[in-house]
Amino acid sequence: MCIKTSPKTLKTTSKNGSEETKPYTNGKTKMVTSTHSLHKRETKYDLLLFLAPALLYKLTPVAPLYITGIIRMLSIRLILTLHYLFCDKDNYNNKLTQKQLKREKEDYLVGIVLHMWAQIPLQLLFPGMFFQDDSMIKSCAINTFLSHVIVVEPLYYFAHRWLHIPEHMKSMHGFHHLSIHTLPSTSLVQNFQEHFIYIATFGPAFLFPFFLGGCQHWKVIAAYLVLFDIINAFGHMNITVKNPIWTSKWSPLRYMFYTPEFHLGHHAYFRANYGLFMPLWDFMLGTHREYKKPDPKLLPAEQQDFVFIGHNGGLGHLLTCPEFNVYNVYDKYRRTFLPLQVEFMLCHLAGIVSRKIAKAYYVSRYCINGNKIGRIICVLRTPIDYIYPSRYAAVNKDIVQLIKNENKSRGTRYFGLGNLNKMKQLNDGGKVITDMIQADPELKDKNIRIWTGDTMTAASVYNQIVEIPGIKEIFYIGANGKIGVAVCTLLTKRRPDIKIKIFSSYEAMSHPNISYTTDLTEMLKYKVVIAGKIVPGHKYSKAFKAAKAQNLANKTRFVLDYTVPFIPIDVKMFPEIQHIPIGLLKVNSKTFLRGHFDICMSHDQDHIYPCHAGCIMNAHEERETDEVGDIDLDEMEDRWRKALNYGFQNRIINYKCD
Repeated sequence: MCIKTSPKTLKTTSKNGSEETKPYTNGKTKMVTSTHSLHKRETKYDLLLFLAPALLYKLTPVAPLYITGIIRMLSIRLILTLHYLFCDKDNYNNKLTQKQLKREKEDYLVGIVLHMWAQIPLQLLFPGMFFQDDSMIKSCAINTFLSHVIVVEPLYYFAHRWLHIPEHMKSMHGFHHLSIHTLPSTSLVQNFQEHFIYIATFGPAFLFPFFLGGCQHWKVIAAYLVLFDIINAFGHMNITVKNPIWTSKWSPLRYMFYTPEFHLGHHAYFRANYGLFMPLWDFMLGTHREYKKPDPKLLPAEQQDFVFIGHNGGLGHLLTCPEFNVYNVYDKYRRTFLPLQVEFMLCHLAGIVSRKIAKAYYVSRYCINGNKIGRIICVLRTPIDYIYPSRYAAVNKDIVQLIKNENKSRGTRYFGLGNLNKMKQLNDGGKVITDMIQADPELKDKNIRIWTGDTMTAASVYNQIVEIPGIKEIFYIGANGKIGVAVCTLLTKRRPDIKIKIFSSYEAMSHPNISYTTDLTEMLKYKVVIAGKIVPGHKYSKAFKAAKAQNLANKTRFVLDYTVPFIPIDVKMFPEIQHIPIGLLKVNSKTFLRGHFDICMSHDQDHIYPCHAGCIMNAHEERETDEVGDIDLDEMEDRWRKALNYGFQNRIINYKCD
């Protein structure tokens, strides 16, 4: 794969997967600069464009359009899910990038919708092309297949070579080649104008049987388009097909049907392997070039040194799971129009059904410093299970059972507890889990280590606060939690110049610098608000309305929120307020952590929650003590120094404001 980086250089991916920059020419002297990285397509009307053909139902049958379009969409989504599960999920060397996923999400359905619109005038002009008797389907299918082999394959070959002329690469085809590590749906991602070239190129497959043979059927056209998408997606998979029936030079299939490596060779070498599904034309015209996909050289599949135990975070979390939608894995926590409690209930029902099949969900694995393997595994528990105390025992039992299973099957000894799996009410910050392990005859002698990672979270939040220029006072929501207590205690020791106003009816801390209030409206008297507890949106709205009614001047500019999941609050009444997630570390090192440690977490690529990062550091250092219960303030400072050395970094915030 290659993308142009300047008028004089070309970034390429070599055979071994490494990137290199070299001069770019088109075989002569002319050089063309790509501008496709600046492409931004408006997507807010996509649903309307998809639904609009239904308005023509009185002029022509629209059911064929939607049956074809919906099957094409579902088939591509299914292939994406299967490709993730079996190709990308555990391959930490082939990481999905947020930039590519965002770009492809905006464009992979364009061609499908355009084909629907193109079919409308054809149905109106030539209804016999679509609405023949079903008895003609077999002959139509045979003629369509022959038209594809005889006309479409060579036509595409020459059209594809034409698209690789530098001027056309710049204006059209270069957009497709921006996807360095291809996904199945990359096959559908094209520049808008280029789609019309492909409609003309592939159209003969179903036009010729009608105009030359006198018959065609919409079901054959639908089957052709769906099968075309599936085979095209197959060619963009990052997989290797080694069977000699596909690769031997004596096998006819080598020339008649391509493998993913054939098309990956086109993306790698750029000016070779132009063919569609039949490499024959490249062999005949001298443009074939052999390509071998580099061996990923992964650590053994059975290796698993550390497990971070997570759980479902509600419907908004479920929607970011890659098995549901690969494109959403770096999206923010998604809310529906339903109240949060209803969303939780729907997820809980899904959890009940899921637990009939499995007790845990395995997320992708990642590599720690090149020699250890970590993985997130979620117990199939939802927020409802953490709200009602009657369910706590069952949750803790599931956690211990997961630990037992992973130790028995993989020998894993190091475990981290994510978010609600370590809350005070559930298991006293993990202490109950360590007690249960010591009481279990199968686990008590296995040297199992349990970590919450809360030390790192507290260190991250503390340093985020003290690095605010000129900070003298803060308003703190949720300060009575374990993280909040540690942060406030260290602030009173290290930064006695900072005054803290805590929103709570329970005065857990007594210090001259700490005061309490039960009036959320008071937050508007402080420039910086720290949020460590999810407050329902209606309470913020009520406070904002009260402030407006009192003509209270708003001083708040930043609400720094480390709650998980991060749920944006409505600040329309005071648009000057920035609601920003903190307690979130940027991973700067490309060697310490590799792979999908960051997906399905409602944050950007290459970010990680501090508790997760802290547990990973413990695993790397092979810590042989538990990290449960209260937070050690001295350890907070030590952990933070080490975190910086590992390449972790707090969010950089521009605090300059009027």
